[in-house]
Amino acid sequence: MKICELQQIIHNEIPKYTAESWDNVGLLIGDESTEVTGVLTTLDCTEEVIDEAITYGINTIICHHPLIFSGIKQINAGGYGNVMCHAIKHDIQVIAMHTNLDNYKYGVSYMIGKQIGLKDQTILLRESRKLCKLQLFVPNDHAAQMKGALAQIGAGQIGEYAHCFYTTEGTGEFMPLSSANPFVGKKGEIHYEQEMKIECVFEPQLRQQVEKVIMDVHPYETPAYDIFEYDVPADYGTGTIGKIEEMKVHELAEILKDKLDIPSVKVIGNLNAQLTSISIIGGAGVSYMDQIAGRADVFLTGDIKYHEAHDLLMKGQIAIDIGHYSEYVMREGLKAIIHGLIPEITVIASTTNTNPFNEI
Repeated sequence: MKICELQQIIHNEIPKYTAESWDNVGLLIGDESTEVTGVLTTLDCTEEVIDEAITYGINTIICHHPLIFSGIKQINAGGYGNVMCHAIKHDIQVIAMHTNLDNYKYGVSYMIGKQIGLKDQTILLRESRKLCKLQLFVPNDHAAQMKGALAQIGAGQIGEYAHCFYTTEGTGEFMPLSSANPFVGKKGEIHYEQEMKIECVFEPQLRQQVEKVIMDVHPYETPAYDIFEYDVPADYGTGTIGKIEEMKVHELAEILKDKLDIPSVKVIGNLNAQLTSISIIGGAGVSYMDQIAGRADVFLTGDIKYHEAHDLLMKGQIAIDIGHYSEYVMREGLKAIIHGLIPEITVIASTTNTNPFNEI
């Protein structure tokens, strides 16, 4: 399997277009035509992680945090330059899955929730997305061929169902003008044809392909069709929310330290408050505090600053800072996802600790 094929399969499940506009995801170092010898999943790509991949005979690293984030003008010795040179020297391909993995319905926040035993998880802040709807009028005898051609390019897919169409029979009416080259009917005469109205939805990025299929397959010189674009709730978004057995905040803090294997957490709010619901945004999610305040009894995230903690108190939102490195659970989580999608490929979760902090 080549890198391009690996990415296509993964991005069909966790699309690149769900990443934030400021992000840098996809193949950052490497060649799409390279044969994959195995995949190593990691939170961060460091020289030590690259050495780990080399030891396992693996040539592809999928990291959560992009090694290359903003525009670079030079790759020199020292710092991140060393990491990039080390990867290139040993023909290691580096793929980043950052906010597209965050926004995935079973992404990093969900993985943290699963690790701590959170039940009935759903997306915390669901995104909206664009969807297109097609209305196409085609002669009855050509309806099946048209639907087949549209389905082949991915139109008419809703969730886990393909070939989703609705058809209505009716009578088409038109008069070919003198310069027309009609499939049916005569120039200068009104013609009536039994037609089907075919309706289906499709992703906006398929629009050019859909219109090409219509022009290639439709028998009429000038097909009649409409395409509408509208917003629908997406099956992806930020964070997760779920239920947990009733307990006090300080009891949850101890569970978090145990389940996430972290030495300490910082609690903002009443330690003795009772809780049954938890919201989570992995990494640094405190910027969403206005949107999540009051949604759950306690909010878990990382990198909460001093004044942000006071802001949470003012909003009456109990929160626990579990640190940014708690996202490391994505190593096993992403391994399981890739193994489910491509069982024949070797996937190993990195065991290298890339936490930049030592707590003493």
